[in-house]
Amino acid sequence: MLPATPNILLGEPFIELATIDSTNIYAMDLVHKGLALSGSCIRAQFQSQGKGQHGRNWESSAGLNLLCSYILALKQLNPVKIWSPSDQMAFSAAIALGVRSFFEAFAGGKTKIKKPNDIYWGDRKAGGILIENVLRGQAWTWSVVGIGINIHQMEFSQDAGQPISLKQITGETYQLGVLQKALSLHLNNAIMEWLSLGDLPTLEKWEAESVIIKK
Repeated sequence: MLPATPNILLGEPFIELATIDSTNIYAMDLVHKGLALSGSCIRAQFQSQGKGQHGRNWESSAGLNLLCSYILALKQLNPVKIWSPSDQMAFSAAIALGVRSFFEAFAGGKTKIKKPNDIYWGDRKAGGILIENVLRGQAWTWSVVGIGINIHQMEFSQDAGQPISLKQITGETYQLGVLQKALSLHLNNAIMEWLSLGDLPTLEKWEAESVIIKK
């Protein structure tokens, strides 16, 4: 079991950008240049090259959705542990659980995970997660967690699959800054739960909250 830690701060410092190629590209550049601060959240109003799983682009109209990346130094979770790639699966599961919990808080109980870490409401995609990790030798040192969640977008391109936004579900309008803080809180809680309970319970919960989506 991984040791619990009383303080995990995700969301500060906060950097907001108008237009960027990709928040993950921006965040990874900070890491590689030695300028990254653990806990940082980079949010963009628009991404020209938003990154999805398997090299796909993430479609999002400007100013309508949550497009962000969090930077985490693994030493902030446990400064004495040597983190390795074997720890990444449970971490990814914890992140997916945190995003699912966030979306469910606004959209309700039809929120599920499509493995490994897409967020679905019913049979329609509401969000996605792209985690990119940095290794130094055999040690896992940094993680950049990119998250895109459809909030206010009402129209999508025909080749976007079957997306859905929070506004389409609830009919409500939201303040993105308020949602960002809520997302940070849910992610923080999910990571703390993983550290407290360990890998196996986290993966079991991830399995329980996952669903097979038939195309």
